[in-house]
Amino acid sequence: MNIQHLKTLVAIHDHESFADAAESLFLTPAAVSQQMRNLEEELQVSLFDRSTRPPRLNAHGTHIVEQARDVLASFNALADSARSPDEIAGTLIIGSASGITSSLVPKALGSLRTKYPRLQIRIEEGLTEDLISRVRRRELDAALVTEPLIPVPDMKTLPITTEPLVVVAPRSMPERGWKNILRARPFLRLNRDSGVGTLIDVTLRRSGVEVTEAMELDSSESIVGLVGAGLGVGVVPVGRLRHDAAKRLRSVPFGTPPVSRSVVLVERTNNQRSDLAAILYQELLSLTEAD
Repeated sequence: MNIQHLKTLVAIHDHESFADAAESLFLTPAAVSQQMRNLEEELQVSLFDRSTRPPRLNAHGTHIVEQARDVLASFNALADSARSPDEIAGTLIIGSASGITSSLVPKALGSLRTKYPRLQIRIEEGLTEDLISRVRRRELDAALVTEPLIPVPDMKTLPITTEPLVVVAPRSMPERGWKNILRARPFLRLNRDSGVGTLIDVTLRRSGVEVTEAMELDSSESIVGLVGAGLGVGVVPVGRLRHDAAKRLRSVPFGTPPVSRSVVLVERTNNQRSDLAAILYQELLSLTEAD
């Protein structure tokens, strides 16, 4: 069986079209179509519903995709282990929730590039819930996210650091306690599908704080900017307050007692590339301990 055909099948599933899969693999759509026909002939089963345009994976095809991911993971692990044991090499695909990438990951990547020049790490940003789903589907080897409030089955959760959450408001606003600040101005909410957004929402409900919804945004940095422009108040991780923003805004701890988000690395319990993920994890730990 041609390993490239399996890579192409997975790409079609992930990109949901032959054309987009072809572009991602630097192939022509005709080459992708021919590879899939060859794979179907070899397996003696139809993998696509070709009555639709574009063709879509049928039940057989969807089932084979998950098996193909396992085969590709084993193939990559074999390729890594075939190298010299004292040379760390390979490719690690990591998801990162927005905001975590901007603070932790660049330092870790710079250090790892110096220590292990043959280790390649690709970072893909997204929301916590989506990233965890992609780890489960084997599209990502691991992900840096805010720790879910409910444990995720079949996943290892490795703690990295904690970061306090703060209420941010214009500096002209008087200090009246976090609840009063949030009630007094329009609330700029972080996306509920993000790990931090979920934590904020749960804390507000448990504390009985009713806010006046204004906007829901994907980025803590956007909330900080809009608060600075006088458009409302919000809750963000304290690390999003850079020096200039900290001088322009008022910030107070969020919650009673103050709430922090936990940053963790999640990976599948049977991750074939756990050794490479462990290298990144240890580097992240060393950086947070140094801070």
